[in-house]
Amino acid sequence: MENSPIESAGNSEFEVRVRQAIRSAKNSLPQVAVLVFSFETSTGALSLCDGDLLGFQNTVLMRLRSGLRESDSVAVLSNGHLAVLLQSVQGPQDLDLVTNRLLARLDDALQINDKAIALEPRVGRALFPENGDSVESLIEYAEVDLGSAAGNGNPQTTHVSRSRNLFSARQWMSELRQAIVGDQLFLTFQPKVDLSKGRVTGVETLLRWQHPEHGIILPDQFIPVAERTGLIIPLTLWVLQQSLIQCRQWRKMGLDIDVAVNLTMWNLEAQELPDQIEALLRDTGVSPRHLELEITETSIMSDPERVIRTLNQIRQLGVRFAIDDFGTGYSSFAYLTKLPVSCIKIDKSFVQNLEADHDSSVIVKSIIDLGHNLGLKVVAEGVETATAKKMLTTFQCDDGQGYYFCRPVPADATTKFLLQPPDASNSSTFLTQAAGDNTSSVVQSYNSNA
Repeated sequence: MENSPIESAGNSEFEVRVRQAIRSAKNSLPQVAVLVFSFETSTGALSLCDGDLLGFQNTVLMRLRSGLRESDSVAVLSNGHLAVLLQSVQGPQDLDLVTNRLLARLDDALQINDKAIALEPRVGRALFPENGDSVESLIEYAEVDLGSAAGNGNPQTTHVSRSRNLFSARQWMSELRQAIVGDQLFLTFQPKVDLSKGRVTGVETLLRWQHPEHGIILPDQFIPVAERTGLIIPLTLWVLQQSLIQCRQWRKMGLDIDVAVNLTMWNLEAQELPDQIEALLRDTGVSPRHLELEITETSIMSDPERVIRTLNQIRQLGVRFAIDDFGTGYSSFAYLTKLPVSCIKIDKSFVQNLEADHDSSVIVKSIIDLGHNLGLKVVAEGVETATAKKMLTTFQCDDGQGYYFCRPVPADATTKFLLQPPDASNSSTFLTQAAGDNTSSVVQSYNSNA
């Protein structure tokens, strides 16, 4: 590092140093921190030719180096971002001081090809062990934090404002903890409909966050943070518990409805998951046969043998499994016959192209035939038109799910749908009919956001 400020961080000495720092920090009070920098100019994204880019990286890295201790490291990540390893920090306040010192080193304009370029640096940060316990997780968390800082749309003109904007990902994490216990989370449900009989067979549970300041937040905005910080475990257990309680209420009303809940690979890696599911079923009094857990091909492939063992333990309880987004993964295909699944759900990307793309229709028909030949139920996601429904019925697909039948709606509106489902001619108007009382504003939000 002393001879050349640039180092590739692909399979690099930088990663080795982070790994060594983590190992040392496990036995000491000081924490390890990883910072990731990206840059824009006053006119937008940085645009430099290859030679200029090399000069830019050298200049910026040397400036960063001047604000670091001998034990710290700087490197270029494979995506072009610059990374800093702080071997020892005493916590967030110490990290604030170092971050502001580094930002101060980047205040002066850079001279490239006799042109002065003023930079607007963005910073993402991660602390061990709070935000990750491996090289990969720390860099990933810092990248998420970087994206949050860049996404706020406000120029960071002072060190104070920069510092305040840095921890937006961590703020999400803290607020998400509060949301779990503070009644800010709620469930929506999307019905699955038997294509030949026209009756609702079950619902898929979808999580929403009613944020006190930002309004309704969809899962793709906060689930990645939950996964990277370990909050996905209590979050999923909350969703499971609330889904089973709602299922119990529907069944008391005489509605023969099953609920489906999504699991991530983080859930499947938890050894206590089977016991937790058994306890939730016992506490809510819901029969295991009314619960279906949806898993993706990607989550299976994280550790196939271990996942299969976990799935078998849960299957012995009487819980059913479905493979979600089927057709978008490849590696797990050989494991299909080994998995204790009873259903596959065709990914909506194929179903939505069913009418216009011959290849998509061939793929959908092939998946349906494959599923049936293996004795599996087949559900098509993303059914949005009468033509798509008709084609799927012709292909002998079992169930359909999508906006053609009903968008994801809160429990009250779902109950109205279950009690009096619309026929095919007026299903698209269901939301305005069912959205009454305190659910109407929420449902209207989904009309614009779903």
